Amino acid sequence: MSSASSESQTHPTVALALGRRTYPRLGMRRGVERFVRERSPAWSLVRKTNHTHLEWADVFASSSHGLLGFFEEASQFEWVKSQPALITVNMHRVPGCDGIPEVLVDDLEVGRQAARYLLEKGFRRFAYATHLPTKGFSIDRMEGFRSELQKSGAPIELLPVEFTDPPACPALKDWAGEPGEDRPAVFCCDDACAGLIISCCRRAGLHVPGDVAVLGAGDDDFHVENDSVTLSSVRVDFSGVGYHAAALLTALMEGKPRPSAPKLIPPLGVSERASTASGPEPPALRRLFRLLEERHADPDFNPATAAELCHVSARTLRRYLKDTGRPSLADQLRDRRLETAMHLLVVTDEPVERIAEHSGFLDYTTFFRAFRRRYGMSPTDQRREAARKRSLAG
Repeated sequence: MSSASSESQTHPTVALALGRRTYPRLGMRRGVERFVRERSPAWSLVRKTNHTHLEWADVFASSSHGLLGFFEEASQFEWVKSQPALITVNMHRVPGCDGIPEVLVDDLEVGRQAARYLLEKGFRRFAYATHLPTKGFSIDRMEGFRSELQKSGAPIELLPVEFTDPPACPALKDWAGEPGEDRPAVFCCDDACAGLIISCCRRAGLHVPGDVAVLGAGDDDFHVENDSVTLSSVRVDFSGVGYHAAALLTALMEGKPRPSAPKLIPPLGVSERASTASGPEPPALRRLFRLLEERHADPDFNPATAAELCHVSARTLRRYLKDTGRPSLADQLRDRRLETAMHLLVVTDEPVERIAEHSGFLDYTTFFRAFRRRYGMSPTDQRREAARKRSLAG
């Protein structure tokens, strides 16, 4: 990866080892690149096919002077320790990172900020949900959430989430209880987990936010806009982690002393959306979502009949959905029917045309096009892929 030019022999280079392209890591990369643009350090980023985002294997083969790393495995630490001249900063909290300077997300503060936000919104009953209970960031966020709630005497319950298909949260319905004035709120370890919780709520007959409020962490564009209700989320400053890691690396390369403790980057506040909306929702909306679950597979169920059954006009129903940041009923109805079809494709041997009918589609062509648009393959190909995965697993 290092250039053969004479300039590369005198101009220091820094490798940005991030591995998989996930939302947090892409944010860190943006922060590092912003630092380079704004501060013009005496080093340049190593590039591979003009990209600065490197896999660890690329870094192992490089001869860079500095390393900004998203550490995940012991082998990565061992390699760094075998390179005493390599100046390194870690951007991901994992056990065993002894002796390597770190710039990290302040996950305790992420949890504390979530608690303060929900308390200010008037919630008084809380749970913490996680599908990654052993991960350091999840443990810290739960502890920050718990410690802040403890100051006000508010109880908290842990809700383990099973990352299955469909996702499961066995304790959710009993914890939420019957709908009433004491509306509970769930803080989830990240936005992906919040999406799982919203799905579990729907299967349990709980409406978000009418029955349960849900708050995520990360403010990941994909997750916050990718469900039946837009997701409120703590804005984790991943870009700030990358920016300050680059600043620390620059200081170390200039011979300045190592810091005695990790630099912690606090969150940037909460992006509020529909999943934590305050106040009671119109009764028509609460009825609508129950009808959507009960009758989505009925081909005669459509926005006009839904409005009639909810005792409001179609225009009023559209306004309620728009005002609470939700997709149109037609879009929600289509997506719910596609989810039913996907489930039937995997667990039954029914002909695809029959599945389309049983899922609520009036004609196969409409079903086929909608399925392919959402899942990226035809229903038949999806069935074959599911069967292939089962055979490999079994």
